[in-house]
Amino acid sequence: MKKNIFSGLVSSIIFLLFIVACKKSTTPVTIPFPPTIASITPVNGNAGTIVTITGTNFKTVLTDNTVKFNGVVATVQSATTTTITVAAPAAGTTGKITVATTDGMATGPTFTYVAPVLPPTITSISPVSGGVGTSVTITGTNFKTVAANNTVKFNGTVTAVQTATATSLTVLAPSGGTTGAVTVTTSDGTATGPTFTYTTDVYVVGRTSSGFGYWKNGVFTLIPDCVEGWSIFVDGSDVYVAGAISGGGPAYWKNGTGVHLPLTAGHNDGRAYSIFVSGGDVYTGGLDFFNGANALPRCWKNNVALSIPLSSGNISDGLPVTSAYISSVFVSGADVYAAGIQSGSHDVSTYWKNGVPVPLTDGTTYCQPPKIFVSGTDVYVAGTDGSVGKYWKNGTANILNSTNPAFLSYPLSIYVNNNDVYVSGYYTKYAKYWKNGTMFDLTASTGSTSEYATGITGVGSDIYICGYDNSKGNGYWKNGVFTLLSGAELVNGIFVK
Repeated sequence: MKKNIFSGLVSSIIFLLFIVACKKSTTPVTIPFPPTIASITPVNGNAGTIVTITGTNFKTVLTDNTVKFNGVVATVQSATTTTITVAAPAAGTTGKITVATTDGMATGPTFTYVAPVLPPTITSISPVSGGVGTSVTITGTNFKTVAANNTVKFNGTVTAVQTATATSLTVLAPSGGTTGAVTVTTSDGTATGPTFTYTTDVYVVGRTSSGFGYWKNGVFTLIPDCVEGWSIFVDGSDVYVAGAISGGGPAYWKNGTGVHLPLTAGHNDGRAYSIFVSGGDVYTGGLDFFNGANALPRCWKNNVALSIPLSSGNISDGLPVTSAYISSVFVSGADVYAAGIQSGSHDVSTYWKNGVPVPLTDGTTYCQPPKIFVSGTDVYVAGTDGSVGKYWKNGTANILNSTNPAFLSYPLSIYVNNNDVYVSGYYTKYAKYWKNGTMFDLTASTGSTSEYATGITGVGSDIYICGYDNSKGNGYWKNGVFTLLSGAELVNGIFVK
């Protein structure tokens, strides 16, 4: 009996203790849920890139989430339990992204820092105007230091970059460019700068009563020791004239200073009829001879004679050529072209490429001095074949049309712009020009006259021709509008830039 009473007492005490314990444990136990990271997007970028972190168990209070980029804290911009957005911190480096809350920390994928994209800017250009070939300095930021990695355009026309730093580019105003904005494009973007205004300087070589010289925009400069001036070329600010010098012999002048050209051994005179400057090298073409005979074709590069051989074989009316002269020189890249006449019993219009002769006529007619122009890979030569005016493209002849083929069409110069071929000269002693073989009037002259159009060139869509109008005098036409050159008695060549 006592044992049963004791057992019941113990059970009662245990029950009472259980009840008391249950009353003291009213707060539930919290189980922690640490964050997880499933992905980040994007996985690379520069400082400031907005990165979205996707995962679980993030805190909805922004400051309760600590996000780091390879150990550098980033500012949380928005947060839900599954998404956090942050900006990649400026001091961050490539490495893992982590998210920490009061419940733990998660390590996510690597975020890779890349260099920022910095598009170019243009602050100024200098000068803001000039002609074709003007050296222009572009100042700005974020240019590429490799010249070819910058594309510069003048109102849409590309020009090659000469020198490049991160803040400065130098270029030449391109041929074919027009007045408009200068732009610079790199792999990082395009910058539009100020307007470059194209101006045109017109140079004409010829003679006044004082002697030979040249006009620049109508102002004449005399070359005192020049007794013949046939051709003019302008390179940058340097003006070159080819002709014959006082005392005898072929020569050219650079800014009025004469340079004698060497003669063939035993020869005592000569002429320079053409001049071309390329890459700082001066090319002149003409002839030298002994007392007016035994003329040999000459092409000088920087005063050193290049090889201009005569054609071999009987190409002049069944006879070999015995003499020749160069009337025109053109340089394209590394190739030197010259055009002229080889003579035997009759003339042979010829051009030479790097000293190799290419006859254009068959030697059965007399020919007049041809002129040459090279456009891309195409070689154009204007001249006569007997009484017929022609231009040849890569050796194929094209007739210069006229109102009466019985009369001579006399070409004196040639210029090519894109696919258009322009030739200046005269027809029945009236100044004319031809475009793609079709003849056009330059004057309204009638009756007896002795007009001519000696030189032709162009800038963009503008065509310039120098010559003589019987009713107006010596000067030049721009797109058919005549400008008189004061004091001019003869004009032989024109250059525009």
